[in-house]
Amino acid sequence: MAKIVRYLISARQQMFAALLLGIILFAIIITAIGWMARQQVYRAMVGESREVLQPYTELTGRIGSTFAALRAITADPCTEDFNRQLKRVAYLPDGLNEFFYAPGGAIRCSVSTKRFDPPMALGTPDLPATEVSPAVWIDRDLSFAGLGGLVGSIVLVDPFAIVVPLEAVSMSPPSWMEMEVVLIGPSGRWWHRGGSAAVHAPAGDGPMEASFPADFRLRDCVDDQRLCVVTKVSVLALMQQFELFVGAALVFSAVLAAWLSGRARALIVRRWSLASRFRRHLDAGSIICAYQPILDLRTGQIAGCEVLARWRDVDDSVVFPDRFIPLVEQHGLTRKFTRLVVEKACRELCETLPRRDRLDVTFNIFPRDLDVAVLRPIFEVFEPVRDRFSVTIELVESDSIAVVAAQQQMEALRAVGIRTYIDDFGTGYSNIHNLAALAVDGVKLDRGFAMAPEGSLMDRMFGHAIDMVQSSGREMVIEGVETAQRLRQLRAMHPPIAFAQGYFISRPLGIAAFAAFLAEHRDGFRDLKLVA
Repeated sequence: MAKIVRYLISARQQMFAALLLGIILFAIIITAIGWMARQQVYRAMVGESREVLQPYTELTGRIGSTFAALRAITADPCTEDFNRQLKRVAYLPDGLNEFFYAPGGAIRCSVSTKRFDPPMALGTPDLPATEVSPAVWIDRDLSFAGLGGLVGSIVLVDPFAIVVPLEAVSMSPPSWMEMEVVLIGPSGRWWHRGGSAAVHAPAGDGPMEASFPADFRLRDCVDDQRLCVVTKVSVLALMQQFELFVGAALVFSAVLAAWLSGRARALIVRRWSLASRFRRHLDAGSIICAYQPILDLRTGQIAGCEVLARWRDVDDSVVFPDRFIPLVEQHGLTRKFTRLVVEKACRELCETLPRRDRLDVTFNIFPRDLDVAVLRPIFEVFEPVRDRFSVTIELVESDSIAVVAAQQQMEALRAVGIRTYIDDFGTGYSNIHNLAALAVDGVKLDRGFAMAPEGSLMDRMFGHAIDMVQSSGREMVIEGVETAQRLRQLRAMHPPIAFAQGYFISRPLGIAAFAAFLAEHRDGFRDLKLVA
C-alpha cells in the first residue's frame, strides 16, 4: 500500500500516471467510437442484406401458394383433366409455370410433357428435404421436360415439383460494401446465385464476424439457413471512404483523453498533496515525538527535554516541521496538533522512563494559542505525574505578541504549573521590549548565536545577548551546541549559564533511545570532563 501511495504523491509519477491514463482513455474512447461505428456498419449491412433477401422471401411465399394450388387438383394424376388443371395453375401470375407430378422423386408427367414413360427419377437432391424445407435440385438442365436450353431449380413437395427459373439478383450496395447471394447445402457445398463472387466464406459462422483490419462479414439467411446473403465490408476501404470522420474521431479522442487525464491528474494532485494528506491523516497514530535532551551545565545532569514533533506520512516517510507547521497554522489545526503531541509525549514518557528525578518537558506552542483556557485542558494529562514531570511551553517571539494580554495569560499559566519561555530569542522584532515587559520564566537563545563562526558579528553579539538575558534575571537555554569547544566555553562563562542543548549533547531521539540516553548519563554528562 505504501508503494502505491508513494507513487500517487510523487510529482514525476503523477505525470507518468496522467500520461498512461491519457493513453488508456484514448484507447477506450477510440474503441467506443469504433464500436458505435461498427454498429452503424452492422445496421447498414443488415439493411442491405434484407433488401436483397426480400425478393427471395416473396418467391418462397409464391412457391408455397403454388404448392397449395397444386394440392387442390382433384383429377386423377396424369390424365387430360389433370393436365388442364396443371395448366390453370401455370397461368397464375406468379412467374412459376412448369410443374411436375413426381411422387417419390420420379417424374410421371408435367405441364409440358403429358407423360413420362418410364417415369424419370430426379435422383439425389442437392438440398435434402427437412421438416420445414422441401428437397431441391439446383440448376438442372430442363431439356428432359421439353424446355431445351433452359436451366432451373426443381423444388419437390411430394407428390408435386415446381421448376423455379433463374432470377437476376438486384443489389446496389455502397462502394465500400460487397454482397453475394448463395445457396448452402448441409454438407457445406454452396452455389453462387448473384452478386460479387467469393464474398461468401464457407468457414464463417454466426451473424457477424470481424477479422480486423481486414473486413467485417455478415451472413443473413432464410429458408432454413439455405439461402443466404453474405455481406463484406473492408475496414481499410471504409476508413478511406470516411477518412475525414476517422481523422475527426482521432482528434476528438485525443483532445477528450487529454482533458480527462488532466482533470484526473488535478484530482490526484489535489487529493494527494501534502496539505490534503496532512489534514486527512493528522491523528495520534501519525504523530512522532522526538526528545532532545537539555543539559544542566551547573550539575552535568540531564534536566529535561524538548519535545519535537514529526509527522508520519501515508507512505510511511517522516515529514519534518518546516513542511507541515505552515499547514497547521493555515488550516486552523494548532490546538488539535498541540493536543496530539502533548498526549503522545506524556504517554510515551510515562510508559518508558523509570521513575527518577524530575524532568522538565518543554513543548512549542503557537502564539495564537497563548490562552490558559485553551492550554490548561491540553496539558491536564500531566496532572497525575506532576511529581515526575514539569511542563514548560516555548513561545516563538513575534512582533504580534500583545504584551498586556500575553502577560495575563503567562501569569495564569504559571498559576496552574505551566512555565513559559521565549523561544528563538534574538530573531524577533522587539526582543528587549518583550524580555522586559513579559514575566516569562526563561529564554531560549537562538541557535544562530551558538553556531556562529568564531570572530563573526553574531559571535561577538553572543556575549551581549547572554548579558541581556542574565541581567533580566531569566533562566536561559543555549541552543545549537554542536562542538566540545562551544560546550567548554559555555561552562566557563560567569555568571554561569544554566542550560544548553544541541547536537553535541544529543540529537532528537525516539522515546526508546531517549530512555537509553538517560540511563547512560544518569551519573552526569560524561563530556563535561572536557571542561578545563
